[in-house]
Amino acid sequence: MEADVDVTDIELEDGRITVFAPHTDYAKAKQALLDTFGEIDFEADEIQFLPQTTTPVEGDDVAMFEKLLGMLDDLDDVQNVYHSAELPESNE
Repeated sequence: MEADVDVTDIELEDGRITVFAPHTDYAKAKQALLDTFGEIDFEADEIQFLPQTTTPVEGDDVAMFEKLLGMLDDLDDVQNVYHSAELPESNE
């Protein structure tokens, strides 16, 4: 990107391009994409906080962590919960 945007990573997977930039460059990154490619159909157009490192959660701690997330989700004052936990994939 030639714009004054600090892009940290760009991924292409299944025909979808994901652009990673600091949250402070969100507006500049979006405008640079629109200026370059014109009208774009954004599947997700938001700021997301992604952890730099993750911490595995295993065993009995998984149920306790999921209970905590559920309790936080039930609170009206909580809008989003961000964490660095790495949970095992469920086999549903």
